[in-house]
Amino acid sequence: MCSEKLTGARMTSTHDAADLTGRLVEWARSVRPDASVRVASGRVETAESAKDPSDKDIAVRLVRIEGGTGPRSGDAVSRKLKLEYEFRLAFADPIAEHQAIADLAFAMLERDDLGECSDIVRGENSTLAATFILQRQRDLPRAKPVREAIINLHPQASIAGFVRAQNGFPIARARLRVHDSDRLIVTGNDGGFAFAAPDGTTVRATVSAKGKTADVELKPGDPNLITLAMEL
Repeated sequence: MCSEKLTGARMTSTHDAADLTGRLVEWARSVRPDASVRVASGRVETAESAKDPSDKDIAVRLVRIEGGTGPRSGDAVSRKLKLEYEFRLAFADPIAEHQAIADLAFAMLERDDLGECSDIVRGENSTLAATFILQRQRDLPRAKPVREAIINLHPQASIAGFVRAQNGFPIARARLRVHDSDRLIVTGNDGGFAFAAPDGTTVRATVSAKGKTADVELKPGDPNLITLAMEL
């Protein structure tokens, strides 16, 4: 059994097997132009259906197929098929048939695209067999480019301060709501509060207690003394 490697061709068409069969028929005709070369079904034929009107008949038949995974790269994946063809000869003259088998065998040895057994051809019962390889390649979807992200990480600091009334008394249970977030801080009994924030930033917040509100700006390291317009 011989193999033909279809080198340099990336078979992606869904008609690649049909094209290969057609090329094999033309090749057999070029070797034996006096014969009737035809494509035969891979099914088992009855003696009557297999008979050709010509007394020099060469039937090209796909008799076996084997699939497997081919080489894979980072951007494509391939599949490989091995197709075994049979060249069956039926000549009215047995001597002419023997000569035709020899002609096909010699011609097959002269092919420069046989891969696995370029030095030997085998056949039996008036047939020659050869295996050919087809490959189909499919491009893999490309990954979306990753955008470079620059993240500026500020060291964490603490914002601390006190909320008091105009007369200086601390306001307990005052609510401090940080803008653009869901953070809510409640002052302690001494009116004090503290929460984490990136160093060097300014945090805007709204302070409310007993119906009084005030918008403030708070910074890490500042005293952050907040006075509401009220007396206790």
